[in-house]
Amino acid sequence: MNVRIHHEETPEGRLAAVAVSLMYHMETSKQRLPDYADFREAMRPFIKRELLNARLDEANMSLKVALADRIKDIASELKALKFPHSMESL
Repeated sequence: MNVRIHHEETPEGRLAAVAVSLMYHMETSKQRLPDYADFREAMRPFIKRELLNARLDEANMSLKVALADRIKDIASELKALKFPHSMESL
C-alpha cells in the first residue's frame, strides 16, 4: 500500500492514494483492471475514516467554542466583582 494513504495532508490526497494503490496492486498481481466494485470496497474503510475524522474535528471545534464562551462568561463575572477600596470597611 502507498504510504500516502495515511500520511497525505488532505482527504482528497489520501483517497487518491487508495485508488492508485488498488490499481498498482491489481496490476502487479496480474488480475483484471479494477472496476467500480473494487474501488467501492477498497475505499469504504478509508471514506469511513475520513468521515469520522471530520466528525472529530467538528466536535473539537464545538468544544473549543463552548470553552471560549464559558471563559468569557467567567471573565465577565470576575470583572463585574466590586471590591471595597479599603479593607477597613469589611
